[in-house]
Amino acid sequence: MSTKSITKATIISYVAIFANIAISFFYTPWMIRKIGVSDYGLYHLTISFVSYFLLDFGLSAAVQRFIAKYRAEGDEDKVAKMVGLTTRVYLIIDIVIFIVLFVLYFFINYVFTGLTPDEIERLKDLYLIASIFSVLNFLFKPMDGAMMAYELFVEERVLELVSKVGIVVLVCIALALGANVYALVLINSATTLLVSIIKYIVFKRKTRLSIQWRYYEKNELKSIFSFSVWAFVSMLAQRLRFSLIPTVLGILSNSDQIAIFALGSSLEGMVYVLSTGLNGLFLPKVSRLVYSDSRESLIDLMIRVGRIQLFLFCLIFFGFVIIGKDFILLWVGEHFYNVYFILIFLIISNLISLTQQIANDLVLVENQIRNTSIIIFATSLFGLVIACILAPKLGAVGCAIGTGTGLCIHQIVINIFYSRVMGLDIKRFFKECHLKIMPVTIIFATASYFIMQLFSISTWLKLMIAGAIYAGLYLAICFYFMFTEEEKNICKSLIHKR
Repeated sequence: MSTKSITKATIISYVAIFANIAISFFYTPWMIRKIGVSDYGLYHLTISFVSYFLLDFGLSAAVQRFIAKYRAEGDEDKVAKMVGLTTRVYLIIDIVIFIVLFVLYFFINYVFTGLTPDEIERLKDLYLIASIFSVLNFLFKPMDGAMMAYELFVEERVLELVSKVGIVVLVCIALALGANVYALVLINSATTLLVSIIKYIVFKRKTRLSIQWRYYEKNELKSIFSFSVWAFVSMLAQRLRFSLIPTVLGILSNSDQIAIFALGSSLEGMVYVLSTGLNGLFLPKVSRLVYSDSRESLIDLMIRVGRIQLFLFCLIFFGFVIIGKDFILLWVGEHFYNVYFILIFLIISNLISLTQQIANDLVLVENQIRNTSIIIFATSLFGLVIACILAPKLGAVGCAIGTGTGLCIHQIVINIFYSRVMGLDIKRFFKECHLKIMPVTIIFATASYFIMQLFSISTWLKLMIAGAIYAGLYLAICFYFMFTEEEKNICKSLIHKR
């Protein structure tokens, strides 16, 4: 049952990803033309700035971890008690967030000194809209983790598909009818809230969980917070990497650089979700393996999942390196040319982490999050400091260099931790995953890059032909030179099913 759910959820994930990317490629440049570069920068600044304060102190990660743990132990009563206890804590935190956001409204003009007075006024209005809906949506934050822990993979991914595609479609309709940037923030916020409410309804109906709202146990709460506080540190570190950059540019640069980084960050997000469509689906299985099997079983799973993610990563990353410049110029014009370099810095620094989701799940299951959070926070802070130093002169590109540097250092340190502290055979992982894929891929990509320089790609048709040739050759080389027999059989079975 779990394997079938994972397969369906994976398919739905990639349908959502490709649908969202395909639509975004058409509507993003159109949206920029409709609302202007300045408002596009303010749009992303608003979303990222408000998100800083929607911190649940790691409780959503705690919910997912403890539900998976209690279910692996067969104790549904503990699940009901824990959900009721954490929901009341969420309500208290939500009230605090509302107060903080209300007070900060009156200090916006003192924070974003790089913006013009007119941009400040528009930002205040956008801030109000995003803040109201975000406070309402906060109470539903645990639903994603709860659904994944209960292995409601298909339902969760379908609703994510509805959310992502729904937002894009509604934005397109609104812009076609002459709406402005205020409508974009309203649509984004309202749609997210609606989908969160639907997730709660689905969870209640599917699990039939009788939540014990009045339950209170001091030791239980202490156990949850001892885990969640470090999940919060990890979450804060993630925001230091990306979400805080628009604010840095708003203070040290201008809205133009915010828009350039926002576009690069959006494209990086697309690459990320393409490479991590399997993320989160294996946490329940990892929980069961910890209780029943050895580290050998975990590293086997890590290699199988990591190879799939690395094949996808290389396809996308090297494809962008080869034809990315032409794509950016055709898509959004020469004004956003630096997005090419921003994206390369951001993507390449994730080469290793995007293939190690099983290790990340194991961190949650074995409550090693304290150590990993310290590592993430320290390296993210280092990257942020570099970004702040480079931002005044290099703008968005400088921030990308700083962020990428912090990510690279993080990958080195975290893998030492996986090996020495968690007992994972990282040498075997790299040997079976990266070393059997990267050398052939790099040789092919290098040859493709120099060959492509001989041709001029000046139209969308030429770009699509070049991309199709590259993808076809890459997949053929993967199948004949890098796929294992198991991976070949999976491909053959998928083709035969069709």
